[in-house]
Amino acid sequence: MARQTPNNVTGRPSPADLIPPGLREALTSAPETQAPDQSKPPIAEGAQSGIDPVVRHRMISEAAYRRYAQRGYIEGFELWLQAETEVDRQLADRERELSESASSFRSTAQ
Repeated sequence: MARQTPNNVTGRPSPADLIPPGLREALTSAPETQAPDQSKPPIAEGAQSGIDPVVRHRMISEAAYRRYAQRGYIEGFELWLQAETEVDRQLADRERELSESASSFRSTAQ
């Protein structure tokens, strides 16, 4: 990993300096996400089975970083857990929509 060069008065890199260049554009252009509704039941364990684990991990990383930035760069392990819940919920919703559209397609095709 490349060493970060500090560009501020404290001599330490700022949090923005630590973001990989490819993610900077993604984070600045990504729409703001709302916190997941806590009243929904937890996502089933099989919800993430249809996606590549590397892609899922990156989605969680980006969501966790957005939360970290939104709360003023204050650390906390719960940010990762919240981001993981958010991503798993999105993946489960996507799988449910795909299965519903496939079943409706089958019923109309018959």
